[in-house]
Amino acid sequence: MEDKQLQLEKGDFKIRQLKENEAQLYKAMRLEAIKTEPAMFRVSNPPEAELTDIEWEQRIKNPRLVYGLFKNNQPIGMTSMLLLNPEEAYLGQSYIKKEFRGQGLSSLLYQIRMQSACQLGLRRLSVSHRKSNLASKAANQRMGFILTHEESMSWLDGTTEDVLYYVLDL
Repeated sequence: MEDKQLQLEKGDFKIRQLKENEAQLYKAMRLEAIKTEPAMFRVSNPPEAELTDIEWEQRIKNPRLVYGLFKNNQPIGMTSMLLLNPEEAYLGQSYIKKEFRGQGLSSLLYQIRMQSACQLGLRRLSVSHRKSNLASKAANQRMGFILTHEESMSWLDGTTEDVLYYVLDL
């Protein structure tokens, strides 16, 4: 994928895969997302705030593909795709700064990951979200994802709420 790096544009907005040397950008965006929207992200072990720079560098490499969303070259969001096996990937870590929401930019997050999935010859994508996250639900429903199940989960805001899981066969 290094040779055919995808990039999508919509007006002043551009989304592209982050390069391995951009691990610090990934770290900054991910920690901002967790800090500003703790209700939208699950508890992880170890907590991402405690990861070393070397661990962040590992997280931007295969099997994870990380994409940065930019407005005029300024980072305003991110998303990722974790390759689970040669046929399936999990879509996650989506975040758009609050002031840029409601402009249809989540479609870019889905489009680039779906194009990457097609390039990689994947057959299935999965995604999940907190049950009360109606914006995420609407976005994945527009893309054709089908609900498969739900389970209880602990969230960074200290609450427990169901998480809904979806799949899309390509």
